[in-house]
Amino acid sequence: MMDYSKFSIYNPYSADFPKMEAEILSEIKEAEKKADEAIERAQSEKESIIQEAMRNSSKSVAEKEEDGKRLQEKKLAEFREKSKLIREEKLAEGKAIANQLRAKAEKNIPKAVDFVIKKFEEMM
Repeated sequence: MMDYSKFSIYNPYSADFPKMEAEILSEIKEAEKKADEAIERAQSEKESIIQEAMRNSSKSVAEKEEDGKRLQEKKLAEFREKSKLIREEKLAEGKAIANQLRAKAEKNIPKAVDFVIKKFEEMM
């Protein structure tokens, strides 16, 4: 059988055992303290990361909203320009048609005058 008396950690009856027990408890408490500090640091870091993520997401949302506004303004400007061009085109077409009708009407004035005179003479 093995003699454990030379290993004081296994010998609860040795004179050094209470001292070793106190050291072990002290080491355990120190380890627990370090663990608690590590948990606190991790918690603090987690909160910091969350806050930064929220700031970044808010910034990203604001940037996307600004991009959306710029795109909307661009599309509106393009639409206005296109509308202006269509309006000018339709006005030009209308003027051309009016000029054609005017020319046709002026061409028919002598015939119309002759027709009216003829009808007037027939009535008399």
